[in-house]
Amino acid sequence: MRINIFYEHVIEAAAQRDITVEESLRCFRELGISGLECPDWQLTARGETKALFESVGFKVDSVYEFFDFPHDSEKELLRKIDNCLETAAYFGADKILAIPGFNADDEQMLTLCGLMNILCKRAGEYGVTVTVEDFDDKASPCSTIAGLKYLLENVGGLKFTFDTGNFAYSLESADDAYRQLKDKIVHVHLKDRSRDISRFDGGNSKADLSGNQMYPCEVGGGYIGIGNLVKQLLRGGYSGSFSIEHFGAPDQLGYAEKSVRYLRKIEKIF
Repeated sequence: MRINIFYEHVIEAAAQRDITVEESLRCFRELGISGLECPDWQLTARGETKALFESVGFKVDSVYEFFDFPHDSEKELLRKIDNCLETAAYFGADKILAIPGFNADDEQMLTLCGLMNILCKRAGEYGVTVTVEDFDDKASPCSTIAGLKYLLENVGGLKFTFDTGNFAYSLESADDAYRQLKDKIVHVHLKDRSRDISRFDGGNSKADLSGNQMYPCEVGGGYIGIGNLVKQLLRGGYSGSFSIEHFGAPDQLGYAEKSVRYLRKIEKIF
C-alpha cells in the first residue's frame, strides 16, 4: 500500500536541509515513500519534472488546484479545468483534488455545482476522478460534513478525499465523518493535530473555530486518533494510497520519518 508525500513538503525539506530537490526526493524515497501529491502550479515544466520523478522512483498520485467557481468567469475556469486535467493525465495521476472556492452565497453555490459538474464530466474523458476534501476554512463550502454532503449529492461523479485532521478545525469528529461519507472516499490525507505549544515556530499554528490553537505534528503524534481511523478505513475495504501531510512542520524529513514509522507499527501493510 503506497505512502505519498506532498511535493511542497519535498521542496520545503530541501530548503530546511540545504540540499537539492532531487536529493530531497531521494531522502523521502529511502523512507519507503513512493507517491506524490502535487499542486498543478508546480508542474509547469512537465517533461523535466516527470523525468526527475521517474528517475527517483516516484509516481504522481493526485494533482490539486485552487479554483474560484463562485466568482471567476466561465472562460477562465474552463481554461483552468483543462490545464489541470491535462497535467494530471500527463503525469499519470488518476485523481485531482479541486478546492472549489470560498465565500459563495446560495445563488453562487448553484453556479459552483454546475461548473463542478462540467469539471467531473470532462475529467471522465481523461480517466481522472475529481475529489473534494474537508478544507479547513469556514469560508469553504466543504469545511463541514454537511457542506461535503451537499456537494457530493449535487455534483455527479464527485468523490471525497478524506483529510483526517481537518474536521478538527470545524469541531467535528473525523470518526463521524468517516461513518457518514465512507462510501465516497477514494483518497486519504493522513494529517494529525497537536495542542503542544512547544511545536510552535512563530507562524505554524492554526486556530480551530473555538479559538484553540492547533499545531502540525507527525502522524500519530497528536490527538486525532489516526491509528483507529486507518484501521477503520482498511476494515471498511479502502484499498487506495495514504498521503502523509505536515504543512508547517519545522523539519519535513524528520516528521515524515516518524509518520512512516508509526504507520508501519500499526499496520504491517505499509
